[in-house]
Amino acid sequence: MSASALRYMRPLVRAASFVAPGATGRLAFRLFCTPPRPAKRNGNGKASEQALPARLQQASLRAIPFPCGSAQAYVFESETGIATRTVLLVHGWTGDAASMAGFVEPLLAVGYRVVAFDLPGHGASTGRELNIPLGVASLAAVARVFGPFRAIVTHSFGGAITLAALAGSVRGQPAVSADRLVLIAAPSSITGITRQFGQAIGLGRRGQAALERRIHVVAGNPVEAFEAPLQLKTIGLPTLVIHDRQDRELGFQHAQALAEVGPFVRLEATEGLGHRRILKARPVAESVVRFLAGEG
Repeated sequence: MSASALRYMRPLVRAASFVAPGATGRLAFRLFCTPPRPAKRNGNGKASEQALPARLQQASLRAIPFPCGSAQAYVFESETGIATRTVLLVHGWTGDAASMAGFVEPLLAVGYRVVAFDLPGHGASTGRELNIPLGVASLAAVARVFGPFRAIVTHSFGGAITLAALAGSVRGQPAVSADRLVLIAAPSSITGITRQFGQAIGLGRRGQAALERRIHVVAGNPVEAFEAPLQLKTIGLPTLVIHDRQDRELGFQHAQALAEVGPFVRLEATEGLGHRRILKARPVAESVVRFLAGEG
């Protein structure tokens, strides 16, 4: 949403928050959960091999049903043909499986099977919206088909979804399991992000409270239950946190908060890669491979 649109929108939202906080909170929740829709995306859950990005063309396609739709998965088999462990790649907000493709070749080269998938509302998966419960439901469905996982490698909001899946924070969804976890440019506080969003669109105190009540209703837990340090401490998995010091979307303080959880968390800082180019940096992929091998 543009700055000029927000300038005109804030006074209206603030007034609506006071007059009709419940309705305003529900509308804010929908806006919060709706990613920008690329022109090429139809949301019908269909992907054709001819239309695949080059980075995904070596993958086998598989549509994975989950209670709210279908998640498009991309399966990359090890060049040796004898892979016994699987690594799952989980992209972030406005990303897709192709955005995680920089990790595929390095992981295949050391004998892993690699599975990537499009989260709901993204790529070739169904839907128009994405929130943590939807993301967890799709991830759990993918895990039932392709798990157990040697590791889950995540980016940005995909890290928040994965932490909730591993910690069992969404009621009614089985906890997902993995041996190791990689959080790249991940948020440490969903509560903070929710409140920043509310401030950005002009939600008043009552509207913000209504938004957070809506999150509680949909997720079965209050927004505070999805704080990353709390979930990471509960999980206790060996975890690699990679974050760029110049990340303008999620500042480096998010990584620092995650690193302080315990000695099982290792932090690697990068310089000058930002929030998205970090996924294309070969040294980052090499760090992930070393971590999965138990090095460092």
